[in-house]
Amino acid sequence: MAMRLAQLMQVLRRLGRAPMFTAITLFTLAIGVGANTVIFTVVENVLLKPLPYPDSDRLIGVWYTAPGINIKDLNIAPSHYFIEREQSKTLEDIGAYTGDAFNVSGSGEPEHVTGLDVTDGTLPLLGIKPALGRLFTRLDDSPASPKTVVISYGYWHKKFGGASSAIGKSLTMDGSARQIIGVLPRNFQFLDYDNVNLIVPMQWDRSKTHLGNYSNEALARLKPGVTMEQASADMARLIPITGAVSLPRTASLRRCSSRCTWGQTCARSRRM
Repeated sequence: MAMRLAQLMQVLRRLGRAPMFTAITLFTLAIGVGANTVIFTVVENVLLKPLPYPDSDRLIGVWYTAPGINIKDLNIAPSHYFIEREQSKTLEDIGAYTGDAFNVSGSGEPEHVTGLDVTDGTLPLLGIKPALGRLFTRLDDSPASPKTVVISYGYWHKKFGGASSAIGKSLTMDGSARQIIGVLPRNFQFLDYDNVNLIVPMQWDRSKTHLGNYSNEALARLKPGVTMEQASADMARLIPITGAVSLPRTASLRRCSSRCTWGQTCARSRRM
């Protein structure tokens, strides 16, 4: 019992930053199956809860692990995101995101406002519908496109008094003007993030991605009927492809993802 409690506390500490995520390790290389079974049992019994999104049973979080250099949880990089979105056979779509904060200036007092950077598919993956305007398209998320922003319902009322004329106006964020294209619904909640008031597109340049920059979290939606094991195996299949298009020819690659070119790496996914 004491060992069980210790295992539970370890899982809770790992998930403390993201309590809505349940950790289910599906595909690893060089990691013991027995340990994963223990984690799955503890988390499944204690932490598994329905999420407030449509078909939440098909939502998963995506991580990588690099046991060769002792990294258990590695976030996604742009290079993996593009390959998985383009070539995955098991995912409806995948989205990347990271927390951010912006200095907003112009009308009124300057303010520091918290928010997110996301790829264009991230909000639709959660079934989010705008209260006003629209969400990001692939064009908005392209590097050469004009800068845009989606604002929260609360910030809309605070800054613009809830006026529909806010759509099309500009906000000066970190010294650059961004056009407001949409307002999030009143009850919007992005996973376990608090006070998400401004959301901007990543605008990654597909032609300039390389193996590195593992600083972004990711979520995905499974196609109907796809199992977690199938999705993890599919992601593992794509790791060498990502390395082949991202690494110089002289680099050594062994199921490698991430900056971990020097250690064995593999794909993992978890139910959210």
